[in-house]
Amino acid sequence: MEKLDQVIATNLTYLRRRAKLTQLEFGEKFNYSDKTVSKWEMGTVIPSVETLKQIADFYGVSLDYICTQHKSSKDYESEKGKVVKPQEKMIFMALFVTIIWFIAAVVYAVGYMRNGTIDSLKNIWWIAFLYAVPASFITLTYFVNRYFKGSKWSYIFFSGFIWTFLASVFTNLIILGNNYWFLFLIGIPAQAAIILLRKLRKNN
Repeated sequence: MEKLDQVIATNLTYLRRRAKLTQLEFGEKFNYSDKTVSKWEMGTVIPSVETLKQIADFYGVSLDYICTQHKSSKDYESEKGKVVKPQEKMIFMALFVTIIWFIAAVVYAVGYMRNGTIDSLKNIWWIAFLYAVPASFITLTYFVNRYFKGSKWSYIFFSGFIWTFLASVFTNLIILGNNYWFLFLIGIPAQAAIILLRKLRKNN
C-alpha cells in the first residue's frame, strides 16, 4: 500500500487532469502557485486538511476519496458519475443568472402590456432589468463561494452586488423625485471591509 502522501498526490493529479486544468489554472483557484501544486502532485508536500476539503468540494468528491488509494482505473471511473466538473458548475451558475433575467423580462413585458405604451412615464417596469444586475451578482457570489471556496471572484462579485444595488436604489429614488446621492457613501466602508476580509483570508 502506498504512503498517504503519494496516494493524495496521485488523486490530486488525476482529478486535475480530469477537469482539464493546468497546474497554474488550478493553483489560481485556491490562491496557490503552480510550484506549490506541483509539490502536492509529487507528494513532497501535503496540503492542509482545510485545503484538501476545499479541493474535494471543488471537484465534487469526498475528502475520503482524495485520501483513499484506488487500485485501478475502474475505481476512478466508478466515481466519475459523482464528480461535477468545473465547467458544469459554471453552466449551472449561468443558468441561474439566465433565469433571473428571464424573470426581469417577464415583469417588464407584463408591466408594458398593462400600461399600453413604452413612452408612458408611468411605465417604470424597466427597473426590473436594473435590479436584475445586483440579483445576478449576489447569485454568482453564492455559487462561487459554494463551488470555488477561496476564489477571489466571490469578493469581486460581492463588490459588484453592493455597488449595483446602491445604483439601482438610487435610480429608483431619482424616478420618484428623491436625489439621495449619499447612499453611495454606504458602499465605501462596505468595499473596505471586503478588501480587508480578502487580505485576512489570503494571509491565513
